[in-house]
Amino acid sequence: MDSGFVGVGPGAYLADYVLKPGDAPEGTAYLLLYSGGLDTSCCIKYIHDELKGSVIALTCDVGQDENFDDIRSKAFALGAEYVFKDVKSDFYTKYISKAIRLNACYFDGHPLASSLSRQIVSDCAVEVAKQRDLRIIAHGATGRGNDSFRFDNALLSRLEGVKILAPIRNNQIDRDREIEFAQRHNIPVSATRKSPYSVDENMWGREIEAGALDDLSFSLPSEDLAWVKLPPLASGQGRVSIEFDAGLPTRIELGDENGRAEFTNIVEAIMRLNTFAGAYGIGLHDHLEERASGVKVRELHESPAATLIIRAHKILEHASLTPIELSTKRYLETRWVQSMVSGRADPVVYCIDEFANVANRRVAGKVTFKITAGQYFTDSIKPVYGLDFRSMYGENQNVRYNQDLVAPAIELMDGPMRQALRNHEIASKTV
Repeated sequence: MDSGFVGVGPGAYLADYVLKPGDAPEGTAYLLLYSGGLDTSCCIKYIHDELKGSVIALTCDVGQDENFDDIRSKAFALGAEYVFKDVKSDFYTKYISKAIRLNACYFDGHPLASSLSRQIVSDCAVEVAKQRDLRIIAHGATGRGNDSFRFDNALLSRLEGVKILAPIRNNQIDRDREIEFAQRHNIPVSATRKSPYSVDENMWGREIEAGALDDLSFSLPSEDLAWVKLPPLASGQGRVSIEFDAGLPTRIELGDENGRAEFTNIVEAIMRLNTFAGAYGIGLHDHLEERASGVKVRELHESPAATLIIRAHKILEHASLTPIELSTKRYLETRWVQSMVSGRADPVVYCIDEFANVANRRVAGKVTFKITAGQYFTDSIKPVYGLDFRSMYGENQNVRYNQDLVAPAIELMDGPMRQALRNHEIASKTV
């Protein structure tokens, strides 16, 4: 049957773990990581029509603003069994909390989001696969981005002997062909040739890519933003206070002319902060990403809550840790981010997690921001274990800052440096 979907590349099945034609007989059950979007909806039709298999569509609630009843109905209409899991709490505990303690941003750009959600979705998929004794897991990742690395490596490291099916990647299907395939088979999807963006959303961030954004000169499509309002809708001034203990937020306060709200449920706080700060135009990152292949692509990232929480954590951390602790941690943060982004999560991430846990024991206190249209400012910093002047030598402390020791310290400790500078001048004249 000519479905218009099959177009296997010559190297699609070189890897042993990739499901090959003939590996699974007709009627085999496939566990599909199902978002309800274009890629994974096309995958259901492909598995049914081309592989004659049955599909168990797994949807994980990671905080995306979706109508899960509609996603369930779509899966049923396409002939799949549907499984729904709310993993928001686990997502925060297992991955977002680590990202906060490690200030996890893409090379000082946007906070990590999708790369983290791939890990919790993979955890959930493996749990379902084990419960049902399934050994084939399918996903809708293309070969363009890093999701193939993230999903494949996560699944392979968690479930021994798993076979992975990636129909979009293996058949080298581009987005135009997917949209055409979906229209021909009456698959309801939101993507069209006029609005072909790929949007991935979770409680920690919302990412927009593909389509016209592949042209780096394309103007910002502000109409496709959901959290960050441009121009800002909120007027006046708002306040956000974030309290930390052991490097993690424990209480968040939001306030403006419309009132005040306080949250101790951090999952709820994150989701509320996204829309609260986003209304002031906070949290938009227009960024060039680097794929595993080295190709640069443009992506838009909305992350109001993550932007403010990580910034507050970084401020409090800077007030509490020594210069050597901070410089060591910054290097390790870069390694952790690289592993998460690339999907090549070396076991070193566990070592880095442990370092971050220990270093964050003293990261406690409160940071308050004032936010106005498109900007936020630090209003106050109150560290519990601060190394600032007031914390160490304030009027309530018993230690005096002895300025008489400054000159002797310069005399003793900086002598070799001054001699090196003189030696440099002498040596330079002889060259």
